Amino acid sequence: MSIFLKTLLIFYLLICSPPRSKAADEFIDLQCLSDIKTKYPCNVSFYNRFMKLNFPTTGRSNKIRYQNIIHWNYSDSSLVKMDADLASRIGIIGLLFKKVEHQHVFTIVYRDEFNDRQVAILDFDDKQYVLPIKAALSDYSEIK
Repeated sequence: MSIFLKTLLIFYLLICSPPRSKAADEFIDLQCLSDIKTKYPCNVSFYNRFMKLNFPTTGRSNKIRYQNIIHWNYSDSSLVKMDADLASRIGIIGLLFKKVEHQHVFTIVYRDEFNDRQVAILDFDDKQYVLPIKAALSDYSEIK
């Protein structure tokens, strides 16, 4: 009897396994460029078959299917700036101090539902977003 129950349990686990989760990874407070001069705050969600750019200030969203991605590129840069905030607190001596600002940029080239070539540019300061976004896009060709 116990062999029958073990066999039944193994059969159930193999055949009736729970479905895969379809939860999304969401990254908030990124900057998305719709054209060269305009930068909007956006939230990016990654699903199984597409990624979605949500623009909370305008209320619109943009859906990018992974199969429509032509290529993507990642770049990072550092910019040394004078710390004007520190200078306003401690005076003119604060202008002698510099701060480093890091920029991480993902450029994603894709085709939209009308088969037109589009570009999405994700720009953010927080390095913790880099590896998850690269992992989500890793199955698609990266330009190096």
